[in-house]
Amino acid sequence: MSSEQHTTIAWTDEQRAVEIPLFADAETALHATRDIVGRKWHPVLLFYLFQDGPLGFSALKERTDGISSKMLSESLSDLEDAGLVTRELLDDQPVRVEYAISERGETLGPVIEAMVDWGLEEDSR
Repeated sequence: MSSEQHTTIAWTDEQRAVEIPLFADAETALHATRDIVGRKWHPVLLFYLFQDGPLGFSALKERTDGISSKMLSESLSDLEDAGLVTRELLDDQPVRVEYAISERGETLGPVIEAMVDWGLEEDSR
């Protein structure tokens, strides 16, 4: 039986049901997600790109309190390598780079939104 078949198991709680492919490794999936949203600056950068993007390097640096230029560059490169952010070289003088959420990155929108909502609930306790 291959993992491409549609056999699933249901995981439910009081609010929702999630169907997981029968042969999926949930732990591996969670680690893959953590590698993106578990990094200190990745969810913050994704949030700003969702909210205000596309944005240039300087605009992202201004919005992201406390991030160094080196860490911003590394984080954007990581997100680009993961296929979540696109990097476009603009023909302005001087030449600029603009970052935007990719089509694949768009799928993380609900995750980032849920993280913000959860954090706001925690702050209000």
